Amino acid sequence: MKGLINWLIVAGIGFALMAFSYFNYQYQPGHNPWKDAFMYIGKADPNSQAEGLDYVQRPIRLLPISQRARLFTDAAKGIGSYVEKSYRAVFQEKLILYPDVTDDFTDEMLERGRLPNSDANEVVAGFYTSNKSEINVDGQVFKVVGQFKKEIRLFVDSYLFSNSAAAAELFNREHKVVQNAYILQLPIEELASSEIREQLKKSFPKSQFTTYAPLIRTEQTPFYLYILGMALLFLGGSVVLLKVYCFLSEKVSNKWLRLPLAEIRKFKRLFLSLHFIYFGVVVLFMLLAHTLPELQVCLLGAIKAQVADGSGPLGIAGKAYMSKSIPLAAVTTFAINFSLGSLAYITIPSVIIPGVGILAAAFRASMWGLLLAPNFDALTRMMLPHSFTILLEGEAYILATFFALLIVVYLFRKAEGPGVFNKYSKALLMNVRGNLLVAAVLVVAAIYEAIEVILMMKS
Repeated sequence: MKGLINWLIVAGIGFALMAFSYFNYQYQPGHNPWKDAFMYIGKADPNSQAEGLDYVQRPIRLLPISQRARLFTDAAKGIGSYVEKSYRAVFQEKLILYPDVTDDFTDEMLERGRLPNSDANEVVAGFYTSNKSEINVDGQVFKVVGQFKKEIRLFVDSYLFSNSAAAAELFNREHKVVQNAYILQLPIEELASSEIREQLKKSFPKSQFTTYAPLIRTEQTPFYLYILGMALLFLGGSVVLLKVYCFLSEKVSNKWLRLPLAEIRKFKRLFLSLHFIYFGVVVLFMLLAHTLPELQVCLLGAIKAQVADGSGPLGIAGKAYMSKSIPLAAVTTFAINFSLGSLAYITIPSVIIPGVGILAAAFRASMWGLLLAPNFDALTRMMLPHSFTILLEGEAYILATFFALLIVVYLFRKAEGPGVFNKYSKALLMNVRGNLLVAAVLVVAAIYEAIEVILMMKS
């Protein structure tokens, strides 16, 4: 019992570090009119369904994408043209003509400097823009006289131009590179409405418009602190679960559950090693994602496109979660995770080629790391509750991998008796029993994930 409490404390310290990283470095309390702002970019005008939506229209130009970000544009294009446009928009700095800049912004919103004068070649820059003193566009030089705070999220990578004659020339409507930016400031609770989402979808069709919402990068110190906390949470949680299985192996009388629990106890070093490998791969690829955020954004674009199209397992799951029905979301999540994540990708391949399921488990862990790395503030906030989903779902796939590897162990272990067929049959039966444990863990994970995600969607 003492050992169990100690490892629970380790997991608790890990979660506390994650929470400290988020709330001390990235959480922004209080009202901020630009917190939930986003924009649609395109040359077209919105459809008639946009009537009633509160938005402002501004001319916009996108600067060339950086050389590093360009490395992944082909991959994004391969997923779909809309994904490529969305990917490019994230990594292209933006020039926006904003004649009434002094009406919509105040000096309190500035990190430094002042707002531009309306009749001068001046701009105010976003927090992450590359040019800090001046910017040269088509031979015209504009002085950067101020910089927004990071809290002015929508414009972190933008330059807002005053209404000078030189600026008006840059944003001539007949210029090929000039597009329209339709800026909306909708609170998250309104965006959660299916009616509003459908109205936006029809008003700004993705064939004509690119949706842009800012991604606020996590700085190095809070990122590594967060990752350390997550690693401790996974470590402590893994050992706690192992101790629970060992305890249950002596208490459960039903042989369909007792026998696989006994195997975990017998081969607990192998079992714990799989945890270190699986969650180690997750953490390792999170570190990789931090050095290559462009790769993560590209992959997230692919996931978002599949969910939006309602195609594949993610599309089905997305529809279930959009219904905001916790029972439906939980049942859908369990059905997908157990039938595909466990049986189709780990157990069945390992029955055909013993042990090969570990490759599928390693691939899933690597994708989790790349997709869920807390590189951006939205992901950092989400991963506070979602890290427990990762722990539980990861536990289920580790269980499936463990019993799949027992096929190899049984085949080469003399204690399992004579004959390859006899050993294989025993291993196959153990996998059937072991998947009862997998299913039990995935049920708990699915219920927790459904509650967690839907509550996050409403907050």
